[in-house]
Amino acid sequence: MPSNSLHHGGMRTEAVTVGFAPAFGDPVPASRRDVPETDRAGAVIPHILLATTGKLPSTARLAMELHDAGARVSLVSPSNHPARALGFIQDRRIYRAWAPCASLEAVIRRLRPDIVIPCDEITVRDLHEIARKTTNPLVQQSIVRSTAPANRFQTIVSRAALLSLADQLGVRVPGSRPLPAIGTLEQWMQENDPPFVLKADGSWAGFGVRIISDAGTARDAYVTMTKRASGRLALRESLLEGNYFGIRPWLRKERPSMSVQQYIDGWPANIGVACWQGEVLASVCAESVATTSATGPSTVARIIRNPEMEDAARRVVAALGLSGMIGFDFVIEAATQNAYLIEMNPRNTPICAMRLGEGRDLAEALVARLAGRRRRERPARTDRDIIVFFPDTWQEDPSNLFLRAGYHDVPWEEPDLVRLLMQPERRERYGILRALRRLWLMVNRDSGNPR
Repeated sequence: MPSNSLHHGGMRTEAVTVGFAPAFGDPVPASRRDVPETDRAGAVIPHILLATTGKLPSTARLAMELHDAGARVSLVSPSNHPARALGFIQDRRIYRAWAPCASLEAVIRRLRPDIVIPCDEITVRDLHEIARKTTNPLVQQSIVRSTAPANRFQTIVSRAALLSLADQLGVRVPGSRPLPAIGTLEQWMQENDPPFVLKADGSWAGFGVRIISDAGTARDAYVTMTKRASGRLALRESLLEGNYFGIRPWLRKERPSMSVQQYIDGWPANIGVACWQGEVLASVCAESVATTSATGPSTVARIIRNPEMEDAARRVVAALGLSGMIGFDFVIEAATQNAYLIEMNPRNTPICAMRLGEGRDLAEALVARLAGRRRRERPARTDRDIIVFFPDTWQEDPSNLFLRAGYHDVPWEEPDLVRLLMQPERRERYGILRALRRLWLMVNRDSGNPR
């Protein structure tokens, strides 16, 4: 069991102060001088900045829930993010792939949000880098307040360090080990039989995860996964997807940190939490019904109650002093029904935007805490336990029975957003890009890259 100092060291429950002094040299609008913005009844209106380098629909859904809960919502993202179609977004700023940290820091300085919620792993790492290097103490304070104390950054982005901490806290985790060199993998294989799982830090959507069923393939998988960032892949993402954020790791010649985990025979589950300075405010648990791949994200989820997952999340959030929207991934062991924590997503995940009633309304819980008011009881989006995430299942198989049996998470109240999400991927919309993709697949059909 954890010591009291470790388990409770990050928790703070003092009153929240919203609205803070501007950066030196910035003009100060009269409406924001020294006092936070309030509505006509005098209630504080928190200002929340969503930050992302991607274009996931879950960011738009979270923006809608935060706005409905009474927050002012701004967005910093690439210019093609679907959430930019939402009319209520107060400020739309560009997250520039050519100068990502500089552009993100400039937005934080200019907008002075009460909290920044990152929506992908690249943004998390950019926020950490800004907090370490900025000369503006207010920017640093904003990032720490939005995420976690700076001395916890390394644990947050390291899968091996996170599981080591969780193990110290008494959380059930699979056996794991960091892999700084291939020799460490050799030692692991001498002590552990397959199957096991290789994981690359900083990856998402299952692309940096390999299930190893034969020790003979482990070495090749390790070598492949620790190669420097690919210039070919960066070019492919730039041309076909309009995503230029892969260029930076290629120019920096980055290699991912690796870890290995024991394989747990079971099925994936996750919990999304809203938290503030080490306290879990609300949570939603779900188990995966359908996924994009063996290691990929859910397209269909079943809402569940799981006290072990909830307790694990509370312990880790408290120990790290986390704030914002966080996701934790688990595997429910088939033989025992035990929940094994396998990793943390230090960012918004799709389940965080699901409004499911008292205690499971993450947006309302966070906005209420920031505003210093009591939570309101908002009606749940659905009373069904099956959630079908839009547009994933609809795009993959419009005849899928889950579209009828479950709650299809379509944002009907925002028709412009629905139209954008229903569009084919960029690589499929233009003839020249379709031709380039066919050429890419032909040239790289033996490279092991599924994209």
